Amino acid sequence: MMGVVLEYLTSQPALAVASIVALGALAQWAAWRIRLPAILPLLLTGFLVGPVLGWIDPTALIGEELLFPLVSLAVGLILFEGGLTLTIPEVQGIRGVVVRLVSVGALITWFGGALAAYLLIGLPVGLATLFGALIIVTGPTVIGPLLRIVRPKARVANILKWEGVLIDAIGAMVAVLVFEFLLIETREVALGRTVLSFLRFVLVGSAVGVAAGTALAWLLRRRKLPDYLINMVSLAFLFGAFAIASALAPEAGLLASVLMGMVIANLGVPNITYILSFKEDLTVLFISLLFIVLAANVELSQLAEALTLPGLALLATVVLVIRPISVFVSTLGSPLDLREKAYLSWIAPRGIVAAAVSSLFATRLQEAGFAEAGQLVTLVFLVIVGTVLLGSLTARPVAAALGVAEPVPQGFLVLGAHPFARKVAAFLDAQGIDVLLADTNGTNVAAARAEGLRAYHGNVLSDQVDDELPLSGVGRLLALTPSDESNTLAALKYAREFGSNNVFQLAPGDADRNRGAGPPRVRGRLAFGAHTHYRDVARLQAQGALIVIAPVQKGKSEVPAWDPDAEVIPLFRLREDGVEVVAGESAGREADGGSLVVFAPPEAVQGAAPTG
Repeated sequence: MMGVVLEYLTSQPALAVASIVALGALAQWAAWRIRLPAILPLLLTGFLVGPVLGWIDPTALIGEELLFPLVSLAVGLILFEGGLTLTIPEVQGIRGVVVRLVSVGALITWFGGALAAYLLIGLPVGLATLFGALIIVTGPTVIGPLLRIVRPKARVANILKWEGVLIDAIGAMVAVLVFEFLLIETREVALGRTVLSFLRFVLVGSAVGVAAGTALAWLLRRRKLPDYLINMVSLAFLFGAFAIASALAPEAGLLASVLMGMVIANLGVPNITYILSFKEDLTVLFISLLFIVLAANVELSQLAEALTLPGLALLATVVLVIRPISVFVSTLGSPLDLREKAYLSWIAPRGIVAAAVSSLFATRLQEAGFAEAGQLVTLVFLVIVGTVLLGSLTARPVAAALGVAEPVPQGFLVLGAHPFARKVAAFLDAQGIDVLLADTNGTNVAAARAEGLRAYHGNVLSDQVDDELPLSGVGRLLALTPSDESNTLAALKYAREFGSNNVFQLAPGDADRNRGAGPPRVRGRLAFGAHTHYRDVARLQAQGALIVIAPVQKGKSEVPAWDPDAEVIPLFRLREDGVEVVAGESAGREADGGSLVVFAPPEAVQGAAPTG
């Protein structure tokens, strides 16, 4: 049966590719539901449809000549997207730690991994050295999702993010050098060629990456491209730089991709938000395809060989011995405390570069006569699965136990600092909730500050504002400006950072529903009811309306604290676990117990507790 399925899918490549995409989407959705990094269900899916059930054979489906070049291009895109997130201000104060982790720490991991593979598994010295090089990388494809779930303290998160992106290119470079050294029979010649390869890798990757990034940034900063071509031209620049660098020096395209992204991220490119959004979407697609395809390429017998006592001992050594030594040596003299160092020691999941490069090298080494090369892939995948599994299941409780996790942000970024927005902010502040007002109107900002509220003067839609807004403790948006277009654009921007469930905006006016406010799918959740527009709150504000807290009995829809005929706008529900925004069609007068916070005219208040 399995053979029949494999034969049919091989004869129908379009169906096979569609099946892989569908499986990738399903695995990503499952990861979102259970709040785990997607790499774990993706790998398990690949193992299931590949070596276990035998439904998909990527080499037979795509062909070896095409498979690994496509894998390399996809990895280049993933690293470029990672480079786009690396801005210099993030690394201030931790630069020394990051540099040592990707240099001294990488060397410790390399030689420690090689020694462990030689002693515990019995790999030949050359293959053991290559294994050590392959497990240097930690991988942004896994670190990113973990950081979003755990939300560790800023400097811990920045160290892990910078290390994850930079170490991918460095680990790939070391692996390429070891690989080329193994294939050259004369060791005297091999040493000289390896040194030249290293220099060529660094020079070519740096020159091509910086040149491509600078050229693209120049085009974007001077607006030489129409908006609809920005993403396509950026992709063309990336693939061109990757291909040129890789042609001049093996795998130098990986370094070029990272540096190209970093250059663009730090040159003040105005359209970087659109580029990053587009690349994030492509990255999710490529990661889904790559992990399933590479895992499906592993043989079942190799999987069984890995799950032995020596293999598990190797994994334990990598996690419990080599990584902690690497971190503690790299952080000597740093401002990090013991708990932060311990957490950095625990979180080091391996990712797509290790999987891709090991699969590529194993095939070529077997062709060159290295009989144990197949075992290399199995051990690398064992480390990937083991470190991802440990990180996914324990990252949050370990962070909580060590006290390095930020609390779940419950604060609000309130867009607009007009009188009604200031009343809302004052109420939330009185509840002990972090609030930051933002407005382009200097008079409104000055009034907010005079009332003791935190306020930012500027346009939150500007790219430059991202590094200036103090969003610590803030995880929700309330867009309350008179401009429906500004509210919608702000909701769209912060949906990625806060999550779509935590982004609220006032309902668009009747005349704007089909204009700047955008269709419902791109708007935030409708704050204070599906039909509460700015003109409604402004009218009540002009009448001297107050924010009122009224207790509500569970199941009761009538609230005796105000005149039922008065115009009243429900704002929040006070729960035991915090403040909930009344949103959309749920904005009735029923609060299911607790208290309902409303905006009501003074004559409507009948004994409730006004807050201002």
